[in-house]
Amino acid sequence: KYGPAKGIPKLRKALYDYLGGLFDKVIPEENIMVCPGARFAVYLAITTLLNPGDEIIVIEPAWPAYKDCALNAGVKVRTIKTTLETKWEPSIEQINNAINENTKMIVLNYPNNPTGKILSDELLASIIQTAKEHDLYVLSDEIYEDYYVSEPFQKEILAYRYEKSIVTKSFSKSHAMTGYRIGYAVAEPSIIEKMSKLQALSLTNVSEPIQYVALKALTGTDTGSSYVVDNADLVRSRLEVLIKIAKDIGLEFIEPDGAMYLFARTKHKDFDATKFSEKLLEHGVAIAPGEGFGDYKEFFRITAIDETKLKEG
Repeated sequence: KYGPAKGIPKLRKALYDYLGGLFDKVIPEENIMVCPGARFAVYLAITTLLNPGDEIIVIEPAWPAYKDCALNAGVKVRTIKTTLETKWEPSIEQINNAINENTKMIVLNYPNNPTGKILSDELLASIIQTAKEHDLYVLSDEIYEDYYVSEPFQKEILAYRYEKSIVTKSFSKSHAMTGYRIGYAVAEPSIIEKMSKLQALSLTNVSEPIQYVALKALTGTDTGSSYVVDNADLVRSRLEVLIKIAKDIGLEFIEPDGAMYLFARTKHKDFDATKFSEKLLEHGVAIAPGEGFGDYKEFFRITAIDETKLKEG
């Protein structure tokens, strides 16, 4: 039968329990909705909370879907460029300079795709404070939250208790369930209500069998959090191998704090990573050119895959 647009009650309750154990804040089930992947949650948030002519701030390098979703909704994108030299860290001054009367949202993605950067608690707190002062939504894409190279971990956006926060999470990364297409969003009930109306309009509900699979992954006695830890450890070990190889061949990069990527460049001047990526495909090696993440034509992203294949690549 058709199901509720926000997700089956059992899964939302399980997610409530899961999140409640992680944060110093009780999150009612009304604050949670299940989506077909975190990507759709990002689309829902931008499309329902913003209007044509509004502006959002995206910190680059960034996963391209934020800009694409905004442009699709008639929303203007203002980008903040970070650099290797500043360790991929934005400044509050950059953010303040990008804000105007049309600015309605700032997008965060930490641990970051493609750099693996995480922000200090001090900087994160300053960003949230700036958002409060200018009454901005904060869309925090946290699908790599379990993938950290080492402690300390970044503080969760939910812990700041800012009522205009929207957090997206996904089973795609925590449980390696990419093809199942299931993620979720956490926000105030009034925000969830808006997002769920568009989800009901566009797809009715997330496939219920897939929701039960996610429920089993979350609560099963032989899976649950232990699997998340094992999966994160596997990614971490692959990342360590990737970092060593990249150092051995002389790539320039900042060691990632988390996620599952290395964003690097060579020491050659006028290096075109897009042409390089195309050439590598002829040899059966796939990397992502940096220009897909912003104005980073000399950079490329390497994913931490199976160690044997990684070394061969």
